[in-house]
Amino acid sequence: MAYALRAFIALLAVLLAALLICGILYVREHIFSKSDDEGQPKGENFTDTGGGAAWSDPATEAIEVYTVVLDAGHGGVQSGCAFDGVLEKDITLAVTLLAAEKLRAEGVTVILTRKDDTDVSLDRRCRIANDASADLFVSVHCNSYEDSSISGFEGYYHNGTKGQRLAEYILAAADALGVKTRNVKDENFQVIRDTTMPAALMEIGFLSNPAERARLQSADYQDTIAQAVMNGALDMLGTR
Repeated sequence: MAYALRAFIALLAVLLAALLICGILYVREHIFSKSDDEGQPKGENFTDTGGGAAWSDPATEAIEVYTVVLDAGHGGVQSGCAFDGVLEKDITLAVTLLAAEKLRAEGVTVILTRKDDTDVSLDRRCRIANDASADLFVSVHCNSYEDSSISGFEGYYHNGTKGQRLAEYILAAADALGVKTRNVKDENFQVIRDTTMPAALMEIGFLSNPAERARLQSADYQDTIAQAVMNGALDMLGTR
């Protein structure tokens, strides 16, 4: 009789243990898993940004970020051409900073060879662009000529259709904004010769022409030129 009672108690203990295990599995399967998944679909495109759940869009993840190097001509002791106290280095810096601001607003990464009145060597300007593996290089200058009646916005490239296309895009953008434009020419300037990406040197106007010199000092006109640089660069990149 004692053996039978002990066997019955042992069997009852096994049954209770089995029921307990089944209960635990049921709770994990039907309660905790539901609360983890509810309202937060999981999948290969699901990300947690820290501020809430979000779906990542493969199309937006593939957007390419471009880098453009803008080079304000001259600087420091290298004033460039000067007429009636107007210095090329000041005009080029003002326009370049405006163009940088506009390009950054469009999501383009911009690197400046100078952002203040400092003297940067031509070698250094080229290294900055090449080390950054930039997509485009645009150098901004002002022109001068012995004949003060000559005016207009012109561009230069060196040995290559891509640099030529970049200069043409910027000139076309300037023309569309009502700026008087001239030609695109092939020249052996170091900053467009020794850079490895499509490069253009833009002479944005003649300081030797009194009327154009006055326009180049105008904040509105500087903004227009900067807009032309931005539009031409975006056209070259195929993003506009």
